[in-house]
Amino acid sequence: MDAPTPTRSELLARRRRATLAVQGRDLLQDKRAALVRAFQARSTALLVRLEELSRTAARAHARLDRARAELGTEAVASASFAATGRVGVRLTSSSVAGVVVVDAEHAPVRRDPAARGYATTLVDPHVDAAADAYEQEVQDLLDLAALELTVRRLAEEIASTTRRVNGLEHVVIPRLRSEARRIALALDEREREETARLKRARARARRRATARATHPVPTPSTPGSTR
Repeated sequence: MDAPTPTRSELLARRRRATLAVQGRDLLQDKRAALVRAFQARSTALLVRLEELSRTAARAHARLDRARAELGTEAVASASFAATGRVGVRLTSSSVAGVVVVDAEHAPVRRDPAARGYATTLVDPHVDAAADAYEQEVQDLLDLAALELTVRRLAEEIASTTRRVNGLEHVVIPRLRSEARRIALALDEREREETARLKRARARARRRATARATHPVPTPSTPGSTR
């Protein structure tokens, strides 16, 4: 980078840019603090949801194993084929601490046994119990997915904001302040040199004036004034 030109306008410009950089750093630090608060709250909720999902999944597997043990794998598979369905999910966006995140809205996944597509009077309650547990697991997964995406997005934004803060704190602001100091030193040096030059010029002028007063220049005589 070229050395800054040591002028008053450049000095003011560097100081002004340094002030703006400090203000920008402070704003980014405030933003990062808000992001961290949002991240911590949602991370805690995410951990709770993960634990709930783990319990739901274990319960669903246990109920499926029980149904297979009681009815046989073929009977359970036949009921599962009849109970297929679709889950409508609508993606929306919202802002969390100034960061756009994706939300997933969906209809309830858990269904009434009569809505599962098989004759409830012909299906063992163990199948209903397994179906209910797995539908709950799918519902928890959908809820968890949106929350996990939000947490990841917040983590990415925190990392990005931290890089910007560090860039301002450790690179931009020190550089601008250093340039301002160099310009100020150069201007001070120039001012001292100019002051010294003026003093030398005044001293020379005084010496010449003193010399003229001590040794006046003789006035040339007019021709014919003496015989």
